Amino acid sequence: MSSSLGGGVGIAVGLYLALVLALGVAARRQRTGDSLAEFYLAGRQLSGPVLLLTLYATQYSGNTLIGYPGEAYRLGFSWVMSVGFMMAIIVAYLLFAPRLHHLAKRHHFVTPGDWLTYRFHSPSLTLLANVLLIAAIANYLLAQLMAMGHITAGLSGGAVPYWVGVVLLTLVVLVYETIGGMRAVAWTDALQGVMLAVGLTGLLLAASPTPDHLAAVTTWIAREAPEKVSVPGWDVCRNWFSTLALIGLSGAVYPHAIQRIYAARDSTALRRSFSVMVFLPMVTTGSVFLVGILAIEQLAGTGPIEADQVLPLLLTEWSARSPVLYALSLIVIVAVVSAIMSTADSVLLSLSSILAKDVLGTTVLRGADEARLTHVGKMVSWVLVAGLVGIALNPRFTLWGLTELKMEILAQVAPLFILGVSWDRLTTPAALAGLATGVAVYAGLLASGHSQLWNLHAGVVAMLVNVGVCIAVSKVGSPPSRLEPLPG
Repeated sequence: MSSSLGGGVGIAVGLYLALVLALGVAARRQRTGDSLAEFYLAGRQLSGPVLLLTLYATQYSGNTLIGYPGEAYRLGFSWVMSVGFMMAIIVAYLLFAPRLHHLAKRHHFVTPGDWLTYRFHSPSLTLLANVLLIAAIANYLLAQLMAMGHITAGLSGGAVPYWVGVVLLTLVVLVYETIGGMRAVAWTDALQGVMLAVGLTGLLLAASPTPDHLAAVTTWIAREAPEKVSVPGWDVCRNWFSTLALIGLSGAVYPHAIQRIYAARDSTALRRSFSVMVFLPMVTTGSVFLVGILAIEQLAGTGPIEADQVLPLLLTEWSARSPVLYALSLIVIVAVVSAIMSTADSVLLSLSSILAKDVLGTTVLRGADEARLTHVGKMVSWVLVAGLVGIALNPRFTLWGLTELKMEILAQVAPLFILGVSWDRLTTPAALAGLATGVAVYAGLLASGHSQLWNLHAGVVAMLVNVGVCIAVSKVGSPPSRLEPLPG
């Protein structure tokens, strides 16, 4: 990042990598077999703080922690809306997650496709949804591999090349995930969450210890950059409502989020996790928002700054002030690295399970036992990552572009889970028609150059059409005949 942080960054990150490898070994010792549920769902035994933190970690990547302070620096106080983006995911969870967990326990779901097969009894619908899920999370995984290279090069001030960061961090993820499965991933998520909370809150308290200081910063911004305290116009608000829906609904149906719902030990643990999660965005997203606000004054004389450089520049400046701030800066840096790695490992594990069970397990490996599918899933992870690393080493995409594309694809799958669980009358023809129509509308808008329509994301417009078709076709058709009553 800079010379002020010196070799401490390398030592801190190195210690973290050694720790997560040790967690992978410890998780391997806890495994009781090679079944799909044991490897991909930690034996359905996640509860307490680990379940809470691994669910929470699915919402955050390093891009969020780097990008959100930059947006607050660029837009000002109106970016407080970003706290709501993450809260919206928990609201969406509450619409379907408790009932889905009940059904997953009863019918032994492992992948998102298992729910789709059970609910809709349509191979065509399950195949189309799985194709979309694979496209979305392969895209997401690629974004994390690229972020590994960018963050490593940035933290080292270019001393460590981009390609080394991609290869080294990816290799560590592959090793601990292969030996430890979901349990190792969940434990590293918990570690990330603790570091993030300690680092960000500690850094804010040390850098801006009193309300008077925050008031002084606000007064300075109002005087020197009044546009950053002004109320945004309706066009901006409309776009934010669109973003709220996009992140809330898409984030709740990440395949790795769905599998964490399956992995919960019981419904009580799941509900308690959600009851705490709703407040955590104020700690994480709220903290990075305030970091960006403080940067408006502190970085005022440094000239034009790219959004993703705001947090690194602030950490560089704060770390030079005292040993306490230096230590907290190192914790935040490691937390950013771990956020990227924890997102990559979660996405990779989910992608591996879908390819092994839903794709290979229904075609060339039809009839294979679960131990064989688990072994194949591990090999698929290595082959898949090798291909994506090759793309990441020669990137032709922006990180934000990949993120938007992933969210808008997932938005088309969201009704299959949210409506499918919460509305018994949703029929299979309606779900298939809605999904196909939503995908067609989204593809058409992108092909015609309309990534937004009336300041609404193309994916949100397509999702609204998708839901409308689902409801309309269900109303004129007969109710599902083969679906058992969903539990209350």
